[in-house]
Amino acid sequence: MWLSFYNPKAVGDILMLMSADIDQKSLGIETLSDVTRLYNKKTNETVGYNIHRISHYMGIEGCGHVILTADQVDQLNQLLYEQGFETIQYESKPRIVVGKVLACEEHPDSDHLHVTKVELGEEGVQQIVCGAKNIEAGLTVVVALPGAVMPNGQVIWSGTLRGVESYGMICSAYELGLDPEHEKIGIMSLSDDISAGTPFDKIKGLL
Repeated sequence: MWLSFYNPKAVGDILMLMSADIDQKSLGIETLSDVTRLYNKKTNETVGYNIHRISHYMGIEGCGHVILTADQVDQLNQLLYEQGFETIQYESKPRIVVGKVLACEEHPDSDHLHVTKVELGEEGVQQIVCGAKNIEAGLTVVVALPGAVMPNGQVIWSGTLRGVESYGMICSAYELGLDPEHEKIGIMSLSDDISAGTPFDKIKGLL
């Protein structure tokens, strides 16, 4: 899952691509022409690219998290190929979707976390660690999948919480930008008639 960001006022005419959470302590950098590759020095895995002078190659609409077209991805991959870098597989599928909580158990190493199994449509059933007090089996919720960019700019990745793997995040209304005063406690629960995997953007205006 590759994400793309563009903020010319803050960082200049640079398209930033990332595929994983970047650990600054193990980050390596190499630059050829207008391409800077970011990689994990321990594994040599590519975790990001910075494409300098991006407007020389294509026009980018928007600021912040931007979605690239298929033609733009082809142009980027041609540029990466010409410099000898590995190309990217870019998807624009929705990363914030509806989920159905199938099971909910206490975390074995925490007095407030829970380990859930959540049905997510095309993403299948995934394990997600959740700290909300109101989480329980049977709820219909909103889930930020790995690769999701939240309204505050936070990027969600899979990881571990207290030694337990977690695939994304079950969201509160505050995290979704629907409760700016943070008045509602816990995760947001939806109507049970909304199908798992439904993109959040399709139902956001009805909430």
